[in-house]
Amino acid sequence: MISFLPSPILLLINCILIAINCIVIATPIMLLGIIRILMPVKPIRYAIEFFNYYLYKTWVFNNRWIIGLTNNIKWHITGDEIPSTKKSCMIISNHLSWADILFIGCIYKGNVPVTKFFMKQNLIYIPFVGLACYALGMPFLKRYSKSQLIKNPKLRKKDIDSTKKACDRLIEYPSTLINFVEGSRYTPEKAKKAKTPYNNLLPPKTTSLGVALGEIGNRVEYIFNNTFYYPDNNKKAFIDLLKGRVKNVFVNIEIMKNTDGLIGNYLEDKEFKHQFTLKVRDLWEEKDAVIENMKSEYQKLEKK
Repeated sequence: MISFLPSPILLLINCILIAINCIVIATPIMLLGIIRILMPVKPIRYAIEFFNYYLYKTWVFNNRWIIGLTNNIKWHITGDEIPSTKKSCMIISNHLSWADILFIGCIYKGNVPVTKFFMKQNLIYIPFVGLACYALGMPFLKRYSKSQLIKNPKLRKKDIDSTKKACDRLIEYPSTLINFVEGSRYTPEKAKKAKTPYNNLLPPKTTSLGVALGEIGNRVEYIFNNTFYYPDNNKKAFIDLLKGRVKNVFVNIEIMKNTDGLIGNYLEDKEFKHQFTLKVRDLWEEKDAVIENMKSEYQKLEKK
């Protein structure tokens, strides 16, 4: 462990190690993606998904090692124990930082299949990572303003089609689909602008989640409900991670056993859509309360 080193040195070390890890893992994934396009036969597709699974596990292991090397993190993990499965899963989570993605790998420890998440369209241009994510079949969504959607309602269908394609691949080749339901990383400024009714969360955006659950909610092995809180790093957690300055990570994991009112025809059933939206808002109220409890727990730890 080298977390005692000065922040600039740790920043340099982390940038080099994480970049090498991404390049080494992303390169074969991209090459396999090209093979998949050129030779789209079932045995080859299955072989590629098999290799992708182990490349992903290697990426997770390497990230855990890098984070453990450069950060002295105390993990406060509560809730349900994570089972080991090779079947498809879903993770519903709040979104605080890019660090969330790395921490999910640390917490789930490769016990679930390859993680895929809804990404903003412009992230596809990140060197190596963007193209690797595209090759893995992650859904890229483009956020449109209300005025754009009113002017051209067909734009909404593009994201829905991307979600459906990702869900189809998720079932055919076991993966874990992560949905950061807020659609953006939480900041107090964004929360104020969105006029959020929650103390620690942005309002949930229900479309992609509603479509995904409607498509595959009854066919996944587990649906996990994640709640993150970083008490010492609530502004720039990812940068702090690179600097070796993340000290505490709180996460609550709930396996959702009761999905009543969450699985249905979101696109065509207006009554279900309304009830689904209310259910997700209730879920977000519960998540907000969980974060308040985490804050109280952290304050108790600080007083000791």
